[in-house]
Amino acid sequence: MKKKNIILISAGDPASISTEITIKAIELGKIDKNVNAVVVTDPNLVENYKTLIGSNIKINNIKDKKHFTDYKDNYFNIISIKLDNKFGYGKPDIKNYNFVKSSIVTTTNICMNSIALAMVTNPINKYIMHKSGFEFEGHTDFLAYLSKKRKKPVMMLVNDKLKTLPLTIHVPLKKVPTLITKQLIFSKIKIAADDLKTFFDIKKPKIIVTGLNPHAGEDGDFGKEEIKIIKPAVEQLKKLGDMSIKGPIPADSAFAPHKRDQYDLAVCMYHDQALIPIKTLDFYSGVNVTLGLDFIRTSPDHGTGFDIAGKNLANPQSLISAINLAYEMSFYKNNV
Repeated sequence: MKKKNIILISAGDPASISTEITIKAIELGKIDKNVNAVVVTDPNLVENYKTLIGSNIKINNIKDKKHFTDYKDNYFNIISIKLDNKFGYGKPDIKNYNFVKSSIVTTTNICMNSIALAMVTNPINKYIMHKSGFEFEGHTDFLAYLSKKRKKPVMMLVNDKLKTLPLTIHVPLKKVPTLITKQLIFSKIKIAADDLKTFFDIKKPKIIVTGLNPHAGEDGDFGKEEIKIIKPAVEQLKKLGDMSIKGPIPADSAFAPHKRDQYDLAVCMYHDQALIPIKTLDFYSGVNVTLGLDFIRTSPDHGTGFDIAGKNLANPQSLISAINLAYEMSFYKNNV
């Protein structure tokens, strides 16, 4: 009997492109042939989107949530949860908050207590979630809360050409200098280096750290953060001896083609500094990876796409890449 390599997929926001890209991803045949995808969602929601995109794929309801003995090849396999309220394409609704949260919690719990190798999360709308009483900044912090390790999670962006890690994420730019500390740099890079070894088979990671200011501060003329914070943290990390690390490097030249071949990971000071090169190099195939959890989690590197929801225009490539990367990470983890 073929070994089951279960990758769980959460539903995301029902009004978003999440269900559409999930059906397309599974039907297109571009997911690794060894992957068995199982989606935690409402079957009626799937039927609705099947009609929208003209899909004929049949649904199989999974009852065995531990060993998945009832998984069927060439079906859309789901673990059923109920969407109690109606939805409109591109129209997020507070009433569907419980469904979105339930899908995340169910996916995570099954991932931690079954043979599932990893989980992939579909996009949610943070504004609606927060308006509904969601107390976490987003997906990542909530998953860290559900994780047994309860570490501070680390977000890494991945495509075939580059890996980047933003030290600060969804905060106003004016707050970034107040949030960058030696401890933040040290702790996030240490987690990233450990997980690069475990999940990406990189024995001694080569890491660069960008500067916060133009020209990495120009010896203090454009700011002191590089001298007072970034460089001391880098020197402290060098003493660990389990990684090769350089910095601070001017961010404007860090992503040149000849530079990208010299490192495995670029650690950046803020959101756009890390995401612009990823999306410029490959807009559709970027993957968001959460490091520091006790399970593997990836997600598409895009949002809910409410503006194109219900129009059969959504590109599933980022979700496909997220599923394939989750499987690849599990393969390395199990063969370390």
